Amino acid sequence: MKKTIILTLAVLLAGIFAVSCDKIDDGEYIKEGSNIWYGRKIVILDFTGHKCGNCPKGHKAITALEEKFGEAVVPIAVHCTYYGNTNPNASPHSTDTSFNYDFRCEEGIFLGGGDTDGGYMDLDAVPAGLINTFNPALVNNSTNGWATDFAKYYSTYPEFSFEVNTAFADSAISADIKLKAEVVTSRKLSLVAYVIEDGIVGWQFDYESNPQEIGNYVHNHVLRTSLNGVFGEEVKTNDSQLSAGDVIEKSYSKEIKSDWNIDNCKVVVFVFDTDTKEILQAEIVNVE
Repeated sequence: MKKTIILTLAVLLAGIFAVSCDKIDDGEYIKEGSNIWYGRKIVILDFTGHKCGNCPKGHKAITALEEKFGEAVVPIAVHCTYYGNTNPNASPHSTDTSFNYDFRCEEGIFLGGGDTDGGYMDLDAVPAGLINTFNPALVNNSTNGWATDFAKYYSTYPEFSFEVNTAFADSAISADIKLKAEVVTSRKLSLVAYVIEDGIVGWQFDYESNPQEIGNYVHNHVLRTSLNGVFGEEVKTNDSQLSAGDVIEKSYSKEIKSDWNIDNCKVVVFVFDTDTKEILQAEIVNVE
């Protein structure tokens, strides 16, 4: 069992005070003009595929963001399109039988497409990134632009915080979630809970590698399933109001597949505005 609590309103106020100072408590100095993080975590949907030779550029872009911004980054690798297929008789790499592990899942195929379509996001190519939104119009196929999209949200104040408890028993992952409002809001809200897995070793095509077909590539943040649907569950309509401190509680559970390594699995939860599709806060928790 693991419990994770992120910033409360009191901590946010303390953060605001710290910005006015030259030095914060942990000894780090704030440079003039630098971006300050107030606890809003940012979801990056990385649409990818193991037969996509340009997709490792997206993986590297996310790694660079993680190295710079740490826990503010919440990445989800969505394997999809025909670049995710395992059929040796289908393009690309139609003569290669090495790409025989299917990283795709039902939710990922719905979002990013299968062998013949672009899915909900209407993708025409991968890699493709979607930063802190479910709006297909904001898909960015330029991995060099993901950092710019990320920066739009980094220094904004979170309207919500999460408390998440996870557990694994009887081949099922469960998550108990408390969503807390940090400000007064009338937004229509939907809550999503995904399961991702790190450290999956498998094949990956990479145009920048020699050889280009890598057999021991480490795939991280791989979307495995959703605990409550692709777009989650609507938890608040816009005809009601939440006050600061109000809490919405939800619990979900789902059986995992036998080839998943539970030690490398995490639950990602996030809340988004059902109307605008903007993701307002997220949390990522190890399954224990």
